[in-house]
Amino acid sequence: MATLLTLLLPDFVVDVERRWEGLPADVPLIVGGSAEGPGQVVAACRVARAAGVRPGQPLREAARLAPGARFVPGILDRYAETASMLDELVRRWCAEVDWVSIDRAVIPASAIKAGALAAAADAMQRAIRDDLGLSTAAGLADTEVAAAVAASLVAPSGLLQVLPGYDQRFLAPLDMRWLPGLSGAARERLAEQGVDTIGALAALAPPEAEAAIGSGWAAAWRMARAEEPRALASTALPRSLTRAIALGSPVGSEDVQLAAEHLADQMAQRLIQIGAFAHALTVRVMGADQRFRGRTLTLREAARQRTDLAPAARALAARLWKYGDPPVRVSLVATGLSADGPQLSLFDLASEPAAALRRHDGLRTTRSFRALAKGSLARRTRAS
Repeated sequence: MATLLTLLLPDFVVDVERRWEGLPADVPLIVGGSAEGPGQVVAACRVARAAGVRPGQPLREAARLAPGARFVPGILDRYAETASMLDELVRRWCAEVDWVSIDRAVIPASAIKAGALAAAADAMQRAIRDDLGLSTAAGLADTEVAAAVAASLVAPSGLLQVLPGYDQRFLAPLDMRWLPGLSGAARERLAEQGVDTIGALAALAPPEAEAAIGSGWAAAWRMARAEEPRALASTALPRSLTRAIALGSPVGSEDVQLAAEHLADQMAQRLIQIGAFAHALTVRVMGADQRFRGRTLTLREAARQRTDLAPAARALAARLWKYGDPPVRVSLVATGLSADGPQLSLFDLASEPAAALRRHDGLRTTRSFRALAKGSLARRTRAS
């Protein structure tokens, strides 16, 4: 029986933008800026890629190749919120998850709460598609590298399971481009020596592999041999929790504060359910122009009760009302989650949210998923 599941979201950025923009699947979508802009393509849907559009390409050239495409700038807050919701959804079926990047998760079979790993993977894929509009591919194998390659082979959607004990034989005949993390320059050097399959790399002696690949050779060589070059870094708690609500029109400052307070109620209930405490809160508001504005407050003590979260959320929302157009959407994000509760204190955060906010008046955003998003997009651009 396979021991690892890799969930891959190969079109994460495009899928998120398509859902937010309400675009049908047959409309080409290109992320990076306007068609007349000076920038480069960050991501492109499969229809656009079939027309020759590639990440890193000038936007004007992409517009020429896909004249009917919809161009969007790409908003990191969208990816951060979707990733937070995705993480929470996946944990319905498993007790631990290792998020390697914003678009790839590794889950050990021992973390599945009930049933077989394949059944859990299928249920996750359907829920991710139905609830979040994201396409996922799943790979099951004894090792992380074989599971990742299996998921890549059936992308953008599908499930492939490698038979137990067959990981190395499964990888051996595959082209070198399927090996994760191997640069194009390294592949070219290997090809010059006649090494064009993963099995051929696995057959090299260590000095030969080092000479051909250079820096990072050991991890690539071990992966080719279906060995585990790293230990999983699974976490039992989500990186963050997100709750959001759409607002009617017109709205006033009190409406925005009440919305934030309502979300704090929901957040408190969820934190209690999963046995977690939040160390920071972020309130984001989105205007009709789709722009996000946010403020983050680091709590003096870890908290999960409504009496602690609601006043802080209201205070953050009140400050955001001063900037930009009236919002059409409010979201609340709890970050720095831990199982450790607050220490005994002589002070009560709930009684002084305004004072606490003055001490943390910098405009900040949650960084965990934003950092993953930036890293993932940078890797895609370099790989293209």
